[in-house]
Amino acid sequence: MTPELQAKQQRIAALAGPIRPVAGNHAIAATTAIKITRSLISAGASNTIAPFEGGSWGGQVPAGGPRGLRSFDRPEKRPDDPFAIRRFGAELDRWFTSTVRTGQVDTAVGELDYDEAYAMTLSNTDPYRIDHLDDIAHEAIRHGAGNCGYIASTAFALLRHAGVAPLDLILILPRSGPRFFRNHTVAVLGIPDVYGNQKEPDFNQWAETAVLADAWQEEQSVSAAVLADRWPRDTYHYLSYARIRPRGP
Repeated sequence: MTPELQAKQQRIAALAGPIRPVAGNHAIAATTAIKITRSLISAGASNTIAPFEGGSWGGQVPAGGPRGLRSFDRPEKRPDDPFAIRRFGAELDRWFTSTVRTGQVDTAVGELDYDEAYAMTLSNTDPYRIDHLDDIAHEAIRHGAGNCGYIASTAFALLRHAGVAPLDLILILPRSGPRFFRNHTVAVLGIPDVYGNQKEPDFNQWAETAVLADAWQEEQSVSAAVLADRWPRDTYHYLSYARIRPRGP
């Protein structure tokens, strides 16, 4: 491990402090990770504009969270703005800022010393894959923006350094056709050691027990069962790119 990576991991571990006391409760841990992720990535997601459904971004920083964080406050409905022009303008400003900063994250991630082809030959529990997510999370936090993949990597890194397990970074990819605008990434807590291929864990073995820390879409944890409605299993693969296995007894 390089000193640079070690410094990044130490910072992420410090930011994950509020998750640590609730690491054993996956629903609460996931919600806490979502709040911290949304606070750290202050400009929000670049690949969504949703000022009226589900809020914009940000939210309250959890108790015990690091000082100096500024979350992006959801534009509130105001009597002097009946047609929501100001709200819409605020959301466009957030989106533009995030788009520029996400491009900076793209550039920084592209310059990392990481061999994706080699990584794909490894187990999803290999440190080479898992540590790379810390690098990605560091850049997303540094620039305060990201797409769903960068945001999910940040939540995963926070949860990992808080001691949450089992924990997976799940890539949701179409079974056929183009992937652009037809993919998603999410951190999932509670996938057991399944029967079969752990890199594509059988959804039936974790749908009702695992929870999502999907800071891109949610303000709190939700059951993994919702994936089947959002990303139908006959159309999409659920692939585990990185995994922290369950702790021993």
